[in-house]
Amino acid sequence: MRSAAAKPAAAPEAVRRAEIRSNTIPYLFHELAAARATGVLTVTDREARKTVYIDQGVVQFASSNQKDDRFNCTLLRERVLPLRDILKALEVALATKERLGEVMVAWKMLGPAEIEKWIRVHLREIVYSLFNWTSGQYLFEPKRPAGEVITLGIPADVVVIEGVRRITSWARAYEEVGGLNTEYRATKDASAIVRDLPLLPEETDLLVLCDAPMSLGEILDISGLSNYETCKSVWALFIVGALMKA
Repeated sequence: MRSAAAKPAAAPEAVRRAEIRSNTIPYLFHELAAARATGVLTVTDREARKTVYIDQGVVQFASSNQKDDRFNCTLLRERVLPLRDILKALEVALATKERLGEVMVAWKMLGPAEIEKWIRVHLREIVYSLFNWTSGQYLFEPKRPAGEVITLGIPADVVVIEGVRRITSWARAYEEVGGLNTEYRATKDASAIVRDLPLLPEETDLLVLCDAPMSLGEILDISGLSNYETCKSVWALFIVGALMKA
């Protein structure tokens, strides 16, 4: 099993590219966070392409060429607007070359604040969807991303915590955390590492429990989360350096 990237990585000075494997994306985001990297991350798998814009280790923007990742799909999935209104706005946007959100504000379908809220939801979903990718390629180019009016401002390690929660494969999670006898312990820097991370109360309790070495089996017996969610929490905390193997 691959070890956590606990030590800060050197800032990327050249283009980085590699094949994507089962654990590539979670560790990659942590490495970019630790390096306070600035650049554009492009992830591809056949025809699918998603791009994440990072500034000093903070995720600011994302884009995708997938139809299901379009803003109008987010609005429909979240039941923000009925299909009839969305189709009308799309028709106007196509004719006027305006952005969809601008059309919706002009037609009083949504207010500016609502557009900003749902655009951020839309961008987050694109970023988090990458955590279920286990194949393809990534390319990180260290350059200043283009400025955007609406940005996320999410530290990449926060993305790791939430992104691992979104992983749907039990096999991936269990492969990473090891068997029931694998022992974990909180690192000496755990409190500082997780201070600004969006941990669940059960995850904070997990770190307290691991002040002394504790096996995965013992953690699962005590955790207030399901076994599946606990394994993902252990994996995420391991990635960001809050847990280590005892």
